[in-house]
Amino acid sequence: MLLIAETRTPLDDEADTAGHGAVRGQPAGRASGVDAPPPAPSAARRRWLAGGVIALLVLGLAGWWYRDIVAASIAPILVRVGLATGAPDAAAPGASAGVTPTDPVEDNVVRLDAEGQRRLGLSFGQAASRRIVLPVRTPGTIAFDERRVTHLKPRTSGRVLGLAVQPGDRVRAGQTLATLDAAGVLDARNGLAAAQAGLGEAQATEKVAETNLKRGSDLVKMGGIAQAEVDRRQVDLAKAHAATLSAQSQVDLYRAQYERLAPAQGDAPGISAIVSPIDGVVTAAGITLGEVVDTNRDAFTVADPSQIQVLANLYGRDITTVKAGDRATVEAPIRDHPGFEGRVRSVNAAIDPMTNTAPARIEVANPDGSLRANMFVSVEIAADLGREGVTVPAAAIQQTEDGPVAFVRTGADRFEKRALTLGVQRTDWVEVRAGIAAGETVATLGSFGLKAILLRALLGSTD
Repeated sequence: MLLIAETRTPLDDEADTAGHGAVRGQPAGRASGVDAPPPAPSAARRRWLAGGVIALLVLGLAGWWYRDIVAASIAPILVRVGLATGAPDAAAPGASAGVTPTDPVEDNVVRLDAEGQRRLGLSFGQAASRRIVLPVRTPGTIAFDERRVTHLKPRTSGRVLGLAVQPGDRVRAGQTLATLDAAGVLDARNGLAAAQAGLGEAQATEKVAETNLKRGSDLVKMGGIAQAEVDRRQVDLAKAHAATLSAQSQVDLYRAQYERLAPAQGDAPGISAIVSPIDGVVTAAGITLGEVVDTNRDAFTVADPSQIQVLANLYGRDITTVKAGDRATVEAPIRDHPGFEGRVRSVNAAIDPMTNTAPARIEVANPDGSLRANMFVSVEIAADLGREGVTVPAAAIQQTEDGPVAFVRTGADRFEKRALTLGVQRTDWVEVRAGIAAGETVATLGSFGLKAILLRALLGSTD
């Protein structure tokens, strides 16, 4: 309740006198012999009362608006004089996490007892020295290994009599894929027969020349013939021997040709077969039944899919980072199938001008044939950087305005904030080039709570 004290002024007295119309010497209200009406407040008094009310409303609104500042300012005074009791500080470090540090005074250090650590859910890990391996992730495609692909051509010209396979069929080494009616087989057989006949004739001629030379040698001793005749017979023997060697080479040539073109056991003499030299899958067929083919075109393409290669597209720095021998994991769109493991065989020395990438060839075992050529896959290559380094679990790294930090456990209840210089960063661990030594213990899960406690302590010290 507001009590307003009335203050009289000479103006008010004069106004009252004028308003009452009093005559000196007569009682008030009796000037004209009738009762006078109640006096009306003056205009000045009304203005004074309105201004006071407005001032009180403004002061009340200002007090409500700045109530927190006023309360914070007068609370210590009230506590000192015994009119109020101290309340817990809502901004105390650790209040947000439901924990109270035992000694937040040291710079960059948080002290937290076992109960506080349990409430934060703190976990710990060890800084360890390990080989630094950078994961390189890139898309890739499946391709057959060029060393395990064969392009089969007809061994001789001819008309296709039969096709035993089609693309997609699995074949074994030595299996017949197609048969041809090949005149070249007959030519090779006839040539072999002629060469064998010529060899027999040359051998007979050489034998006669050898006999004549022996007889001449006997006659020259008895003076029956001249020495010149013996010399002529010796030349004839040499010529006959040379003819025999030439005929022998012709026989060998035609025999090899015929054996290469010879039909399979039980086939007709003029038949030539196209045979697979490896185990694999027929990926392409370039001939049709009844077609006349020559030796310049591919009849079949057979690939061995038991070991394939992945062409992983490397870009930028990854081209020089990845090296032969690095391990690789290939993820393919195959239901319920784990990743495929392989190793980098080589990195292409040329850059593709269309994509500005260089393919890395990764050899991958594919015994069940799950991976198929031209399939798109995801590749992760573990690029060995060739150095050792100190690493910590990735969960130990906290980001601040000043850069990455971690909390090192230097006592049972003491955690020290360390500024870090990072190297390779992975999802499971992070390389620390400066700030932590191998063997130190760091907070992992729950370390964000330590950062919050330290930040609140620093903000409290600046209030």
